Amino acid sequence: MTYKRSMHTPVSSDEEPEKQHWPEFNDEYGFGEGHFEVSTKFATLDDFKEVVKDLFISEGRQLQWIKNDKERVRVGCKGEEYPWVVHVSYNNSLRCFQVKTFKSEHTCARDMGSNAADQHWLSNKIEKRLGIHLQMTRKEASDFLKDEFGIHPNDKMVYRALKEARDRIVESESEQYGKLRDYLFELLRSNPGSTALLEVIPIPQSLPVFDKIYICLDACKKGFKSGCRPLIYLDGCFLKGYFGGQLLSAIAQDANNHFYTIAYAVVGSETKESWK
Repeated sequence: MTYKRSMHTPVSSDEEPEKQHWPEFNDEYGFGEGHFEVSTKFATLDDFKEVVKDLFISEGRQLQWIKNDKERVRVGCKGEEYPWVVHVSYNNSLRCFQVKTFKSEHTCARDMGSNAADQHWLSNKIEKRLGIHLQMTRKEASDFLKDEFGIHPNDKMVYRALKEARDRIVESESEQYGKLRDYLFELLRSNPGSTALLEVIPIPQSLPVFDKIYICLDACKKGFKSGCRPLIYLDGCFLKGYFGGQLLSAIAQDANNHFYTIAYAVVGSETKESWK
């Protein structure tokens, strides 16, 4: 008796099934509106922690970090042995963090507050408002948190969060000033014929401090000569960044009576010395 061995033809590359596309978390959400499900991908654990904190704070529930390390996080609700629970861990093949377990039902009673509103969360929320209101006081920060998120953190925590947020903004702007020279070199390389001048104040045994900057692009020069009226206006406005200063502009008028910027400068104040 002979037996025939069944032959299986390997699947060709053209017949391979399509790769499965996992849902990816969208961080553009309103407060308390963040949504995720099993298999949702997160770029970082910080993104995951931020949305979980938002959800618990908006619902007024108590958060419990069951497991919290660099590769996995397990979070639950303190009510009745964590009926609401989510587990996230790193996926080596996808090179991101992915939700492995998620139970979304709460059985605990809703509270008026939440322990998820820690100093770091407060500073992140305050930092967004500081971008347009740099002189925010502690009381104004407390009112903002109360009106926008319905929470009432103690004054000391608000003060520390406000300081943390302001320090990040100052550090970020300082780093940008440190890149000005590279920016001007790139500007001259990509816009031949332009004028870019940077002046600094030398400090003994320390890095120099920014004084003023002047930029006039070559295209703006040629455009003024060929298509604008031979009349130049000077104007200035205050900068609302942490370090302040003024933006000065040389303005012309084109054939359509529209404003045409010829050159601009950033200085400490609008004085005759600044225009030199």
